[in-house]
Amino acid sequence: MARYKKLISYLFIISVSLVLFSACSTTVTVSYLQPAKYDITQYKNLAIASMEVDDIPPYSNSLITVEYDDFEEQVFSGYNRRIAYNVAETFTEELYDDLYKSSYFNIIKPSITDGYLSGLKYGVNSLNKLRDLGADAILVSQIDSIDYNEYTIIGDYKVIRNPDYYSDPTQDEYIEDDEREVTIVQQATIEFSYKIVDIDTGEIIASDSFKKTLTHDIDYNEDIVTLPSMEPIFEKAILYGESQIIEDLAPQYISTTITLKKNKSGNPYFDAGMDATKKGSLRVAYDSFDTAWTNSKLYEAGYNSALVLEALGERDLAIDRMNEVYNYFSDIDSYEQLSRMEQYKYNTNVAKDQITN
Repeated sequence: MARYKKLISYLFIISVSLVLFSACSTTVTVSYLQPAKYDITQYKNLAIASMEVDDIPPYSNSLITVEYDDFEEQVFSGYNRRIAYNVAETFTEELYDDLYKSSYFNIIKPSITDGYLSGLKYGVNSLNKLRDLGADAILVSQIDSIDYNEYTIIGDYKVIRNPDYYSDPTQDEYIEDDEREVTIVQQATIEFSYKIVDIDTGEIIASDSFKKTLTHDIDYNEDIVTLPSMEPIFEKAILYGESQIIEDLAPQYISTTITLKKNKSGNPYFDAGMDATKKGSLRVAYDSFDTAWTNSKLYEAGYNSALVLEALGERDLAIDRMNEVYNYFSDIDSYEQLSRMEQYKYNTNVAKDQITN
């Protein structure tokens, strides 16, 4: 118990230290465009088909046995076959919404795409109708496999307060109960894939596959008859992959927070720059840092002025200033920031080309 209290004290000290550090830091936010993994600028008119389900376990409502010592009980599984189809439907809806919101594609809805693709089964050349709607390519996806496991972890006996302790303080205040700590683990594994196919040539333009395993712990008690549905676990797993697909196909705005450097020299212009940054007055902050840099070649002022310029959206000027600071001091921090700025500039230019072409 003493070791436990000591650990709690350490964790408390660490958490307070982190909060204090965050509260004392002065930061700016810089943004850039991350280009799509696949350059599909010639295929922005995209028809999306609903996700299909290929291979799912053929069983449902199986019983899970909770057994330890002389205790044995059974509960119903949280899995059923319908989960795979519900998760596929959610995936399709989220993918359509996110690609539409990207404003990068002209999207044909899954309900329309599905209708035309179903005609192919009956010999109808419905691809021509998708072409008439302007489609350059079709995005198809499927759940390749889905699996689950539910198992128990039998822990130590529960520790309870001794009911006789108050009448007899010589006894132990806490004693072991005759029940154990029992955890039921729900483990969900899903594999899925997608590809984008040229509607004219059948060529695969982009493709990827994903596998994700997630677990959820349940504290068992004897009132549980049926375990919670595993659908939210599978849904979380597949939406992880869905977000990766968006990054594959569409340029993304990325924002990151960068901490400014402190200086305790008492330079009034530097201090004014820090105060203005905290208030969100970035133009005033830059003017103050710039004055401190120009007049005194104060390292932190030059460094901070470059970051504030970048936060104002003036990355070229920010690169020039950070390059000036690095040439003057030859330090590792300004070099790393300069390299990052140049990479962000390159990424943004590539992404802009993808958008405009």
